[in-house]
Amino acid sequence: MIQVYDRNRNAIIAGQKVMIAATGELSVAQAIHAEGLPAAKAERANCVELKGKPERFIPYELIRLA
Repeated sequence: MIQVYDRNRNAIIAGQKVMIAATGELSVAQAIHAEGLPAAKAERANCVELKGKPERFIPYELIRLA
């Protein structure tokens, strides 16, 4: 399993509360879709699925809260 990190280098794991840095919206990470990607590419890919959001996010766009 590939580990992805937020802009503060905190690991993002499914089920954790996160904030979208650009908007301040709160959500929960539902899944990390980084299968088959090298770690360096996963950090820059739209691979984090958030609850209630149709699009995926780049890990760097997020801030882990808990």
